[in-house]
Amino acid sequence: MRRMSLVYRLLALVLVACLPGLAALIYSSLDLRNTRYQEVNAEALRNAHFAVSELDQIFEGIKGALYAVGQSTEVRGNDQTACHDYLARVRANLPPLTSLLILEPSGHIRCYSEGKTPDVSLGDRYYFKEALATHEFSVGDFTPSRLSDRNVVPVGLPAVTGDHVDFLVAAGINLQWLAHRLRERGIARGSDVTVADRNGTIIAHEPNPERYIGTSFPTQYMYLLSALPGTADVRSSDGIERIVGYVPAPYTSFGLYVSSGIARTEALEPIDRALRSSVLLFVLGSAAAFLLAWLVGDGIIRRPLMQMVATAESWRRGQDGVRNRLDGRNDEIGVLGQTFDSLMDENARREDEREESEARREILVHELAHRVKNTLATVQSIASMSFRNNQGPEALRRFQDRLQALVRSHDLLTRHNWQHADLREVAEAALAPAREDLAHRFTLSGPPVDLRSAIVVPIAMIFHELCTNSMKYGALSNDTGHVEVRWTKEPIEIGNLISLTWSERGGPPVKPPEQEGFGTRLINSLTGQMGGGYEVHYAVSGIVCDIRLVTRPEVAPEENA
Repeated sequence: MRRMSLVYRLLALVLVACLPGLAALIYSSLDLRNTRYQEVNAEALRNAHFAVSELDQIFEGIKGALYAVGQSTEVRGNDQTACHDYLARVRANLPPLTSLLILEPSGHIRCYSEGKTPDVSLGDRYYFKEALATHEFSVGDFTPSRLSDRNVVPVGLPAVTGDHVDFLVAAGINLQWLAHRLRERGIARGSDVTVADRNGTIIAHEPNPERYIGTSFPTQYMYLLSALPGTADVRSSDGIERIVGYVPAPYTSFGLYVSSGIARTEALEPIDRALRSSVLLFVLGSAAAFLLAWLVGDGIIRRPLMQMVATAESWRRGQDGVRNRLDGRNDEIGVLGQTFDSLMDENARREDEREESEARREILVHELAHRVKNTLATVQSIASMSFRNNQGPEALRRFQDRLQALVRSHDLLTRHNWQHADLREVAEAALAPAREDLAHRFTLSGPPVDLRSAIVVPIAMIFHELCTNSMKYGALSNDTGHVEVRWTKEPIEIGNLISLTWSERGGPPVKPPEQEGFGTRLINSLTGQMGGGYEVHYAVSGIVCDIRLVTRPEVAPEENA
């Protein structure tokens, strides 16, 4: 058999060396592209949830405004002219709304912010029926207004007394204002944000809202309206392929579909460009290697190529730390070797990032274990004190009520990532069962107080016990009593001194108990844990409880681990 010449052997060696490098290049590039694709999906879904959070704040603000309108004396009175004037003044200060109106339970308009009351019934509207049925705030669908030439998304909040709906405070969302708010958020080039009603009619879109508002979802994407929150690859009507994160209407508190899209080309173009550059460099390096093999021969070409082959073999065996180390060469072979080294350096960097992520996960696991241990200890303490003197159904009910207070405080901390919570939020969460029907008999006042997570649960339990005692024996046990909760904050060397007063008036006469009850023991224990104390005064007008506690800066999770 004729022996292969050195040149052909060198060409064969170049080919052998290049193929493993090409395989490593393709694998690394595809893996990097897939990783980036997953990151973009996660980013799109995060953007969608962020948009949901912003819209939730908007609708909560609107809901609060409607509630305030429904509580006004002008609306609840019988003077229709005063009601008209009041709605007009309020609407002028609410740019998110196109109009305000008060609807009777029959659907007819009692008074209207935009002038003369039209003889129109809105009783067949979806939001109207839902609000009457649920006694809750309701957001309707995109629809032409029967009162003006606008397209609006109506909202309604019933004014409820007991189980009876007195009237409905309704309004129309200003879609131009909503589009302006989306525009103020700012979005990346090629990205978009879409808000649609439950029927798939777009009510807000950025960019180019005028092109989309009032149009319906393409038929092939209607399934997104009822799917679980997630991501999808779509081609928008503007021809741009996007990776869309979406949250359907059933999974938002305000009943609207929200999505945020990221253009595929903008998200993946850097990866594709790097892949094309790497492939180009590989091709150039390979061509140069073949040319040099023809021109120079064994002495200059064979040894570095064999070195590259050896490096590729090391990678194949899992020795990722091996490099070509051809930095001193400026020719195509050196560029090729440096490109391979850069790819492996990138892989090593990503592996380090994975290890760091795993370490962070371990810290979070330890922190979770710490939180669970504290919660179980709290439940054990509540159970011990609840059943110490009574084992009957009443003791079980009280124990369950205390556990619900604990759950509500944990829900509040969960919304703040277990970092902190405001004192007013803690009070509202702890008193929520009573305030649901007796909100007008509570007064909460005081400056913002940021509480670290370790004292949120104790304070919530104190509020619960005081409220329970008031409903059984105090101001909330009759139809006329009132509870006032006020607090002050004073900076001191180790944090803030919080002085909180629970005072009752209008209830039955009170007198000191003959023996110390569970609530007293619990408050004494919890205030002691928080470096404070308490005093109870049994005044003729009602019980007054003064509580002092010290808030300190939150301890980092790593310090607790």
